[in-house]
Amino acid sequence: MDLKTEQEKRKEFCDILFGLAKDQEMLQDEAKRQDVYERLEKLYYSPNREDRYRHFYSDIFTVLTQIQQDPKQGDINILGQNLSLIRMEYRPQNRDEQGNIIDISDSIRKLYDHVSLDIARILYSDAGDRKTAGETAIIDMQSQLNQIQTEINRTKIAQSNVETELEKQQREYISILGIFAAVVLAFTGGIAFSTSVLNNINTVSVYRIILVSLIIGLVLINILFGLFYYVDRLVNGLQENRNKIKPLLISNVVLCVLMIATISAWNYGWVEERDTRIKEEREKEQIIENTEEMSKISIQK
Repeated sequence: MDLKTEQEKRKEFCDILFGLAKDQEMLQDEAKRQDVYERLEKLYYSPNREDRYRHFYSDIFTVLTQIQQDPKQGDINILGQNLSLIRMEYRPQNRDEQGNIIDISDSIRKLYDHVSLDIARILYSDAGDRKTAGETAIIDMQSQLNQIQTEINRTKIAQSNVETELEKQQREYISILGIFAAVVLAFTGGIAFSTSVLNNINTVSVYRIILVSLIIGLVLINILFGLFYYVDRLVNGLQENRNKIKPLLISNVVLCVLMIATISAWNYGWVEERDTRIKEEREKEQIIENTEEMSKISIQK
């Protein structure tokens, strides 16, 4: 068999397989079935055994893979069913020009066997691919579920942290509002008390006025500084900074020194001595003025 004839038969062989893969009911029609038989006999039979066509495994594999990849080409299961029916129903009836019976039963049996084998291989391979793809999909899904669970856990932790922070801020706000209220009350009370003391300035000793004013100032300064210092701790946290306490120490020292000086002045009567000295100086000045006036009167007489 020359190469050109072989190529033509290979093409015809592929066309027959494609045709058998498209229609599952085609062999139910007697005319169509006989037509298929005749095409197969023309393909395989030759009076000279050396020239008889032998199909190629590569052609079978090519046809089956094309059908499997493109549903429009048919179905490999339909092809297997039709070939099985052909193998069971085929009976030699036609004769060649020499009057010999055309019998291709052996070729049909081999064709059915080879096609069935490749169909089984393709189906097994597809099943393995589907299993692998399923396992891969399960692994990917499990990975995604793990990621989602991780994100959920992170969200829960973040939510818990936010709730804790909100509760903390709420407590701080309440504390700050309470402290400012205390500041206002302390400042108002201190001013009211100071006003009451100053209203009676003419009825009490100057030492008492100064000493009470210093005590009120000392108490108010320490209370207000303590309240504002606590607010600063709530806002900025606990930070070791001695410079924040330094103004309080200075003011306390100054007030304490002034209190000690006031008590000392009270004890030694510095204000009374001053008043006595001023009184004596005024009396001397009055005597001098009286003397000068008397002198002027005498001169005028």
